[in-house]
Amino acid sequence: MTNRKKNSIVIKSELESEIFATVNTILNLNQKYQKGILKEIFFQRSIKSATNDLLELNLSLNKHNIVLSKTLNHMNFTDDYYKAIDIINKMSSLSFSNSQFSETISSSILEIPGISSEITASFITLIDALKLDGFDNTELIFGLFKDLKKNFDRFPGLELDKIKLEKIFEEVLQNEEKIVNNKNYRDSLADDLYAVFNFFQKKLNLGK
Repeated sequence: MTNRKKNSIVIKSELESEIFATVNTILNLNQKYQKGILKEIFFQRSIKSATNDLLELNLSLNKHNIVLSKTLNHMNFTDDYYKAIDIINKMSSLSFSNSQFSETISSSILEIPGISSEITASFITLIDALKLDGFDNTELIFGLFKDLKKNFDRFPGLELDKIKLEKIFEEVLQNEEKIVNNKNYRDSLADDLYAVFNFFQKKLNLGK
């Protein structure tokens, strides 16, 4: 067995163990909360922390090209995983006092693969549009930027990327005429976008 394959097996095993532990933490917390053993504020904070751990695990799975559904099937753990997701989603929809729990974050756990594909498609479409010869449709560019920003907001852990994207979008809004008349300027914007896109791909280990 090669070292690379052995390391891959070790990583997969470690991630499975962490998923098992995190999901069981959520299930146990909910059970104790329902029995009145835990106070609401402690339950809320503990579930939020476990949710963040689960998000990090999903990102790690993506990074190592490990499919969540196959991993859960291998662990015979699919039902328990989705019970935990139901708890998270139910919690996010309740009116907890002083709650800062994010429904967007909780739902993103299940949506990460789909959102990453949508972000990739948005980047490619926008970059291609900017590089078109004889371009004269600024409304198309604004719409594509808005779609990209919306998908970014749904994806966790992209704060710096969001700031970079926002700055590019602000520049676009201030230079509508330049976008239409200056192909070099459009090419420069496309290059800036590609730099953000490339960083996004590397973060998910989806690039070559």
